[in-house]
Amino acid sequence: MTRSSAAAQTAPELPHNIEAERAILGGIMLQNSALESVADKLVPEYFYHVNHKKIYDAILALHEDELPMDSIHVIEWLSQAKTLELAGGPAYIDALMDGRPAIANLAHYADIVQTKARLRKLIRETEFVQRRAMEGAVSAEDLEEQFKATMEAGALLPTNGNGNGNGHLGSSLLDFLNMEFPPQEHLIEGLIPRGASVMIVALPHRMKSFFTTGLALAATVETERAMGKLEVKRAVKTMLVQVEDPDAAVQKRVRDFMTTSQFMNCAQENVWIVKRSDFTGFTPQWCKKLVKQALEFKADMIVLDVLRRIFEGHGDLNSPTDTSKFLEMIDAIRDVTGAAIVLVHHENKKDADLMNAAAGSYNFPGWANVMIQFKRKTMTGNISHVEIEVDNKLGPSVDPMRMILDLASTNPVRLESLEEGDGLANAIEEMDTEWNIRTLMEVMNISRTSAQRRIKAWLVQHLIRKVSGGKKGRGGLAMYTASGISEEL
Repeated sequence: MTRSSAAAQTAPELPHNIEAERAILGGIMLQNSALESVADKLVPEYFYHVNHKKIYDAILALHEDELPMDSIHVIEWLSQAKTLELAGGPAYIDALMDGRPAIANLAHYADIVQTKARLRKLIRETEFVQRRAMEGAVSAEDLEEQFKATMEAGALLPTNGNGNGNGHLGSSLLDFLNMEFPPQEHLIEGLIPRGASVMIVALPHRMKSFFTTGLALAATVETERAMGKLEVKRAVKTMLVQVEDPDAAVQKRVRDFMTTSQFMNCAQENVWIVKRSDFTGFTPQWCKKLVKQALEFKADMIVLDVLRRIFEGHGDLNSPTDTSKFLEMIDAIRDVTGAAIVLVHHENKKDADLMNAAAGSYNFPGWANVMIQFKRKTMTGNISHVEIEVDNKLGPSVDPMRMILDLASTNPVRLESLEEGDGLANAIEEMDTEWNIRTLMEVMNISRTSAQRRIKAWLVQHLIRKVSGGKKGRGGLAMYTASGISEEL
């Protein structure tokens, strides 16, 4: 047994009291007026059990709509919200009233649940300080000041759900500007933010599954050069849901990687694989199993490969209504597990830009915090190359890069930065003597951001020069030409 797996098995459970949570929910469904004795003390996030969070959500929603909060209405509300199975199902909800909970004690039970939530919050908040202390990137004095400020601000105290615990919703502009918020943490710097919604889009056979498999293995250990380029500050636990390829093909891919020196030292206990034969359809029942396994495994990232199969049975992929309901299920998995969700999806068309690349409804690119697009695949013998472009809304994006797949190499899947001058000669051959950014985007099949980055670098390197335009109302888009070409127009 490895040190990390032994530590995981001996890690203590976070503070909680399941019986108190059950009694509160059962008591409210038996006597609706009992909600008044706990409503000021509890919000759904205070419940430890996943099922209980969802059930209390339903109770509060029914109360808001002035509807009965009995088991029948709770089950119906959860069913309409597509979260009934995630809440344990009808039998579990009915069982909450077994033994007829003592209504008079619910306020005391609420105090217990609130206290446990406060302790869990304290543990989570101090974990951040501990981690920064272990990294050694901040001085002891700075860490002490940050922790002191957090304590004085009451960040470790539970609130009544209104955002700041003082009876007000929101903050004044001055108070808001004086607040300190922790920076968005990334599982993989510039690529996968913690708890994010990520979409990988590419045409078929663009090596998406090789990329996600290699990424999962490489991120199992802390490293500055995962697959040769990516920084992983803390080991990442990844659940690979591989429903696109046959089980044997997935196994061969993993074995091919694991027998190379590149992945020989990866922490095997940090990857969990859900096979295609494990997949019985993306139903609420199956999602409940997935959530349960992800929580047991303590997954940081869940890769769903591929969306085409997962979406089957959920209606029209181009329908905003159908895709919205589907993405609500995905969001529920992300919210309950806290894991970043990576959806692997086929590209809409060859020349689509980054935000239009996802086939189907525009809900998909709108849902994603990070869009990762695979572009321009080339072959040199048995070695494949594909360019990767990233649009990260939650932090700086990793620079455009090229993935190289060479299964005969000791480093079978690796990433390298694109040279800023890369592709200029080929692009010049396909464009007129003078061209603008729009022409470059079309010829190189790249986004505007990537085209701007290339033009800026080429200008610095004197590979190109601007010949006209570029100012609003004075010539429109700037026109460029390769250096050495006559300036005559």
